Amino acid sequence: MPFVLATDGTRLHFETAGSGPALVLQTGGAGDGSMWRDAGYVEALSTGYKCVLFDHRGHGLSDQPTRREAHSMERYVDDIVELLDQVGVERAGFWGYSQGGIIGLALGALHPERLTALLMTGAMETPDRKLHAAENVEGAEALRTHGWHPDGYRSEPEESVPAWFQRHFDSTNPEMLALWLDCEAEWDTWSLLSSVTVPVQMFVGDLEDPDHLNEKAAELMRYASVSRLEGLDHLDAFIRSDLVMPEATAFLARVVGH
Repeated sequence: MPFVLATDGTRLHFETAGSGPALVLQTGGAGDGSMWRDAGYVEALSTGYKCVLFDHRGHGLSDQPTRREAHSMERYVDDIVELLDQVGVERAGFWGYSQGGIIGLALGALHPERLTALLMTGAMETPDRKLHAAENVEGAEALRTHGWHPDGYRSEPEESVPAWFQRHFDSTNPEMLALWLDCEAEWDTWSLLSSVTVPVQMFVGDLEDPDHLNEKAAELMRYASVSRLEGLDHLDAFIRSDLVMPEATAFLARVVGH
């Protein structure tokens, strides 16, 4: 079972599927790398790419560090760099969902030399730093009080979520996301967007981004485009891989190959 040992001593699990140019797949606050298989992405991508399904810290088979400093943005970015070193890949594509997309943007700003392309699924956070910090505090409190229950952090009822997605919620320690929210409140993604020079493709459900923040973010990057998914919210934007994959594979073929 493959693991990478991060420099802070955290063991991080990953698996690979397929062959070709490397593409790291990282999910968000709930679930692990196997979500990409459950949602149908790996079956399509692994025919032309070496998919690296990453259980980022606190998720799946990876360790769950409880120290606050173990969940800083810099630490999550370093994990990906160390993962690439472990699998012997100098440059890779990266696709992040939700929290993973924000980490991908940080990776693109801090280590552009390690990326060939960046894809992200999910809405951008508000550029208002005070509002963003307040939302993170509220979200962390809800997770610590109610867990993943719809009365807490989530808004959608359980019966509207596919069983495989619900399993990912149920298997994730909500404290891991709460710790991330604590630290991410201090991070300013928007100030770094101009440093993201790799090609970027953003997918976002139009219901989760009514203010078109993704388009505003794309304007600040050198080469970024946005695909809005009509009638979809944050979860469905990931679940509906059938709507996303044609454009995603065309983007990857154009900027990475295959």
